[in-house]
Amino acid sequence: MDIDIFSILPKECCEVNLKFRRKDKVLREIASIAKRSDVLADISEETIYELLKAREEQGSTGIGGGLAIPHTAVPGLENFLLVLAISRRGVNFDAIDRKKVHIIAAIFGPEGMPKLHLQLLAQLSHTLKDENVRRELMKSPTSLSLYESFMRQARPTKATQGEGVCKRKVVFLTLQKSDLFEDIIEYLAELGLSGATVVESKGIRSILSGLPLFADFIRVFGDSVDENRIIIFTIHENLLDDVVEGIEKITGDLSKHTGAMIMVIEPVLLKGTLELI
Repeated sequence: MDIDIFSILPKECCEVNLKFRRKDKVLREIASIAKRSDVLADISEETIYELLKAREEQGSTGIGGGLAIPHTAVPGLENFLLVLAISRRGVNFDAIDRKKVHIIAAIFGPEGMPKLHLQLLAQLSHTLKDENVRRELMKSPTSLSLYESFMRQARPTKATQGEGVCKRKVVFLTLQKSDLFEDIIEYLAELGLSGATVVESKGIRSILSGLPLFADFIRVFGDSVDENRIIIFTIHENLLDDVVEGIEKITGDLSKHTGAMIMVIEPVLLKGTLELI
């Protein structure tokens, strides 16, 4: 089953004027907005609120930058639903950066579909992390304009595997720059590549610095951290160029930048999967 974030937002679930500023009352308001959709017709507003509240008790979904993404599985729900709401004055949402939240995007989904939940969360985060996107959404004067603005931004970037036999490639992406790691992982999750694995490693400079013969020479290069993360995943060969292009939008042109390297091989044997969700 494939799904894109733009396809689960109905017009009636967009709101540009949240009334309240306290987190608990805003969660009730989000539950009320969600009930506008027929998707939650058989679920009570109180149940929706209690589920949102329970999720927030596990840890705030205010991820910083004025953005919160509450999300929960709803017993008895058959389809996914997105609620998008704006608070002009800001909500005290216990965000990780301790700043007020102005954009709330809430995802409701069926139980037993964690992989789709993950993909939708990654797609939504990828879209709304862009400051220009958030700025445009905040300018929306009406709920309809908010909906249309989101539709323009929420492009379907998730890769699909297509039909028929298709060879898979093994991709090794090595990162020295830690600030790129989360963006890369989020991008892979957005593509539905939840079976990727990460290996922590050290560069050869770290090894040489521990050998007496080379130690003094290596110090010439400074004390910068020489630790790597190697992300390993498989991809259908007909999607490879698009995936590499997406990675380079994060890292920059890999033929011109240092600190990241990608290597692709064709396996002699590939059997099994690491996708546990």
